[in-house]
Amino acid sequence: MRKVFKEKWLMGLIATVLAVFVIQGSSVALDYPKKKIELVVAFNPGGGSDILGRAVAQYGSKYIGETIFVTNRAGGAGAIGFNYGAKAKPDGYVLTFIVTTLTIAPHITKGYPVTYKDYEPIALVAVVPSCISVLADSKYKTLEDFIKAAKANPGKLRVGQAGTGSPWHLAGEALAHAASLKLTYVPYKGAGPSITALLGGHLDATITSASEIFPHVQAGKVKTLAIIAENRFAAMKEVPTTLQLGYQANVVSWRGIAAPKGTPKEIVDFLINGFEKVSKDPEFLKLLESRGTDLKFIKGEAFGKWLAMMHKDYGRIAKMAGIALKK
Repeated sequence: MRKVFKEKWLMGLIATVLAVFVIQGSSVALDYPKKKIELVVAFNPGGGSDILGRAVAQYGSKYIGETIFVTNRAGGAGAIGFNYGAKAKPDGYVLTFIVTTLTIAPHITKGYPVTYKDYEPIALVAVVPSCISVLADSKYKTLEDFIKAAKANPGKLRVGQAGTGSPWHLAGEALAHAASLKLTYVPYKGAGPSITALLGGHLDATITSASEIFPHVQAGKVKTLAIIAENRFAAMKEVPTTLQLGYQANVVSWRGIAAPKGTPKEIVDFLINGFEKVSKDPEFLKLLESRGTDLKFIKGEAFGKWLAMMHKDYGRIAKMAGIALKK
């Protein structure tokens, strides 16, 4: 009897000790955050990254339980802001709104100071696919029409894009490679001027994000021939993807959240949990839809693997385009 009592007493003691550790562990996890959290946007106010970053900060504050404020640290093709965020103290109080540039610039910009490897991945939030579009009254009614004309006139079709090394330039190169085309690219300072040139009749086609061209499609001025991505664009579900048409071209613009390398796992997990709730918030989803942006939520380690894949893919396309740094 005494032996049984002793065993029960010992088991009770172990259970109590374990409970204390669990409670203490929870209290440590809940000790964050204690103050406002900075979300670094590596580009100027008013752009796509800034607008979505501020929305993520607004809804993130709701679920993280503390104010998340945005600071714009622009310059050097995102290098200034990305580098600042990566080198910040890894305590969870400086996060970075990382975007497509982070997986392109290191391949084409000498001395670019940061890569996705310098961060703890928290979550991918959204993607916008690239697409190829022509005027609504263009003789090119389908992607096949455009490809046939490009093959019959190598280098003669003028295609607008938002600057050398932009996602839309890489999208054009990926499509050209997949379809064995030779195109003449006309670089502009952003997708807006490229679209304006198309509307003015100065281009045969333009490659932009689907969200940027969508208002002109709605207005009946432009026709999108294909989404240069794996999945169709929600706002233009009738438009096929290049993969569906048999061309292995897949380029998207993406947006996500990361913390400095070395941020404690319990803080990273806490942030992942909070931003996962943001991804399910009906108002946030409505905001994404209004901006022509598709939700794509990937968290933690899976997001890290996705970043590695994108980094590799964009490096391959940059090399194919002849703009990659020589190693």
